Amino acid sequence: MGRRPVEPRRVIFVGVEGPSDRAFVKFLDTCCKKLGLHLHLDIKHAHGGDSVVVVKAAARHAVRHPSSVPRLVLLDDDRIEEDKQNGLDPKAAASKNGLELILQSPNLEGLLLRLHPGHERRRIQAQDAMRELQKVWPAYSKGVTASDFDQRFGSYDVRRAAEYDEHLRRLLDVLGL
Repeated sequence: MGRRPVEPRRVIFVGVEGPSDRAFVKFLDTCCKKLGLHLHLDIKHAHGGDSVVVVKAAARHAVRHPSSVPRLVLLDDDRIEEDKQNGLDPKAAASKNGLELILQSPNLEGLLLRLHPGHERRRIQAQDAMRELQKVWPAYSKGVTASDFDQRFGSYDVRRAAEYDEHLRRLLDVLGL
């Protein structure tokens, strides 16, 4: 009896700004694996910079993937307007490079706040996000790991928050969550 051929995993490219964003996407990857989804997230982080720098860094890595592969870039929404005022347009840069922007509103900390039960609908200002998140998750700090996220949240938290966040919902749709 021969072995069944192994189905190739579906690849999704995700460009991110830094380590905390990378950890969040790795957490999502863990959620996918727990649900038996057969995919591989190719996560590349840009080591910071303005949003156009992040998009361009993602574009350099994304060229290794055919255009049929979903190619995403996660950016903090609060930086988009500031960058536009400085003459930078990350949306145009993403479009030019065949990348889809997924905005974290107002930033990663604001998104993480909304993963907590009862906070799904909260809309806060970017400057308040860290303080408000630490009220419900006192141990949170920049540099948390995917394991930290996995111990705190599950796919149900992400799905619940996505009901009120179109960008998070789009990300989950691409992942199949």
